[in-house]
Amino acid sequence: MKFTTKVKSLRNGMEFTHGIRRALMGTLGLIYFLSFGFNIISVTTLFSISTLIMLFFEFPTGAIADYDSRKKSIMISFILMAIAFFGLFFFKGFWLLAGSWILGDIAWTFYSGAGGAWSIDALNIGKKKSKIVSLISKGYFFEKGGHIIGGLIGLIVVSINFSYIWLFVSVSNLFMFFIVAKYMEERNFTPEKVSHNYLMKSIIKAKESFKFLIHEKNKQLRVLIIGNFLGVFAISVFFIGMPLLFTEILSLNPGQLSGITSIVAALTIISPIIAGKIAQTKGIKNSMIISIFIVSVSIIVFAFSQSIIIAVIAFAILQLSIAAVDVMEDSAYHHEFDSKIRASLGSLSNVIWAIGFSISVFLAGISISFFGVVPTLVISGLLVLLEAIIYIFGLKK
Repeated sequence: MKFTTKVKSLRNGMEFTHGIRRALMGTLGLIYFLSFGFNIISVTTLFSISTLIMLFFEFPTGAIADYDSRKKSIMISFILMAIAFFGLFFFKGFWLLAGSWILGDIAWTFYSGAGGAWSIDALNIGKKKSKIVSLISKGYFFEKGGHIIGGLIGLIVVSINFSYIWLFVSVSNLFMFFIVAKYMEERNFTPEKVSHNYLMKSIIKAKESFKFLIHEKNKQLRVLIIGNFLGVFAISVFFIGMPLLFTEILSLNPGQLSGITSIVAALTIISPIIAGKIAQTKGIKNSMIISIFIVSVSIIVFAFSQSIIIAVIAFAILQLSIAAVDVMEDSAYHHEFDSKIRASLGSLSNVIWAIGFSISVFLAGISISFFGVVPTLVISGLLVLLEAIIYIFGLKK
């Protein structure tokens, strides 16, 4: 097998596995915790704290990838994921479940910067915008495939035993650990040998990343980070309210909800590829702004839906548009990154994501408790609109 084919196949396989995990976590994670009788504010607070804990691991794990080995970092991620989701399957008490959830978030930090850094540097396409867009869009395509399979698994397995979905996720991550160990190669990457421990290494890389971010020539990267922070905040609020609207207002059970997410993922599976093609021909800025506007409108329509059909249509359009925005934002990020600190800059963007997610999830739980699901979703839609405005005035073509 050609090296380039192997790199792309491995990346797509990893994204597929993460798609399965994300589909089940995003759709059923909150409902699973609530099924034990836990309070919604307690659960959303857990999700918020878990993300903050994840934040503190971003730069140390980015340092492992940038100094030593992207492969090593990715392998650690998959084995920790396997352990974490086995814990969700096995434990029943709140604190043990919470520990497993937190471990899963920590495990993600070992992949978040390293996955993209490994594939882009291995293929030597760091300054080739069209090839970055193509690679990332195809990765999202396979992630959507994972969403489909994850949703179908949820539909079938929840009717047997809710906890078995986490066992499946655990086994799939363990499988990817062995695949990465056997087939991944690192090229166009030279480990840096410095006489520091990982704490000092992470501090050095954090300083380099922040210095890069605040440099006057990197204004576009700052605009992207500000807009992305607002978008993450808004979308995180939406995905807390979404399963509650389906189950509490439209009266679906968890298995039906999982099935709907699978159908929606199937309908939107080609959206990342389409987004990549549009971005290459129409430009990233304009394509991204239009997609964000569609996300905003879709959220508001979804919030006021009184029928399952309208809600599913709005949700499908929303997911299609989010996939498009993700491809364009990731491509724009990597085009602005420096190869020497690519994983650490990826970690920096994930720190921003973690802060936005943590604050929004905590506030979403409070908002839903005091104001209800619908007003909370409307606020989410309006915040997405503000993200589009920031990009209109802040980004170059």
